Amino acid sequence: MDRRNISSSRTQRRFGAPARARAGFTLLEFVLAISVLSILAAGTVSVLSGVQEAFIENQILCQLRLRAQNAMERITALASLAVTDDPEFSPLKDSSGVASHALRFQLLTGVDASGLPIYDTALKVYIHGPDNSTEPCAGIIIGRGPTLTDVYNTGKGLDNVLGTIDDNTSSGFTAGVPAVELLITSQFAPQSGAMFTVDVSPAPIGRLLTFTIRLNARDREGNVVLPQDFVMSERVALRQ
Repeated sequence: MDRRNISSSRTQRRFGAPARARAGFTLLEFVLAISVLSILAAGTVSVLSGVQEAFIENQILCQLRLRAQNAMERITALASLAVTDDPEFSPLKDSSGVASHALRFQLLTGVDASGLPIYDTALKVYIHGPDNSTEPCAGIIIGRGPTLTDVYNTGKGLDNVLGTIDDNTSSGFTAGVPAVELLITSQFAPQSGAMFTVDVSPAPIGRLLTFTIRLNARDREGNVVLPQDFVMSERVALRQ
């Protein structure tokens, strides 16, 4: 064997494979590294996306809780002024007092010389939730007026439905008291069940009222955001 070939063979054994072989092995490592990094990146994006969705849902839930709490505080504060022997006190739509969507009563303003109660008949109170009857409502409102029809005609807005963002909340039957106080708009309707109900116990006329508000939110395509509706209930004991 030629001495130069022997020397070349020894050099290959001593310093490894030729440069072409070493380059091929390095390319394989690079491809494997890219694959591993791609998998890790995809996993990281998935985790971050899940965290972001959970954060968004938590933010929406907090907003719904705040809306429901503000509305419930207003409803219970006003309803606590009602008295059950008011001749106008009545659950409406359904009038049975179970899962009704509206409640009507008058505020007591004083007593006459004979000791009989005097009620504000010009500004009766209507706590009204979604309903598709002759005074349609899609949200939750507090109405103040002689009748629910008067409240509807004054505050319905251009869409002819109460409880929407175009309600007229500036007009009323007495200065400083709007016919419609908009509590929650129709855009927060739940995916199932009623947005607002009131149960009177014992029905139909009783001293204990149970108000329930059920809400959800929707994205730009109209799909519900939360997998489950947010629900809040509150009880109010009335005076007799």
